[in-house]
Amino acid sequence: MDERTKISDHLSTLNNIIFELESIKVEIDDEDKALRLIWSLLPSYVHLKPVLMYGKKKLNFEEVATKIISEEKRMKSDENTSSNSMLLTRSGTNGKKIHAKNLPCWKCERSGHLKRNCLGGAVSEKDSETSASNVSLVLGDDGDLI
Repeated sequence: MDERTKISDHLSTLNNIIFELESIKVEIDDEDKALRLIWSLLPSYVHLKPVLMYGKKKLNFEEVATKIISEEKRMKSDENTSSNSMLLTRSGTNGKKIHAKNLPCWKCERSGHLKRNCLGGAVSEKDSETSASNVSLVLGDDGDLI
């Protein structure tokens, strides 16, 4: 199976092979169909194989096919989301001013200005400790820190 092949096309091919075998009186158990489908998955689905196979007394072809189709949809939506996020990251502000009309100030928590423009006075020692302790980490798809 090629990486560009849709799961639905792969299922169709597998179903055609099964139909041809059954037409010549070869009996194929439902669990065997499910296992053949799992074993024929691409490397990008390697994380799904143990989930589908283990912890079940008997595999069901329809259930396995449905879960694989759902996973394909999830992977496609994640792919679209991450590419959109990357575009936003690359575009940045392009030298334009940031309008803080709807953004809350991180110091006084009122909207209309940013922390650097806050008229609430100098940052106290407590505020600087709070700021230092509120750090967000962003991990990439491969688990590395961005």
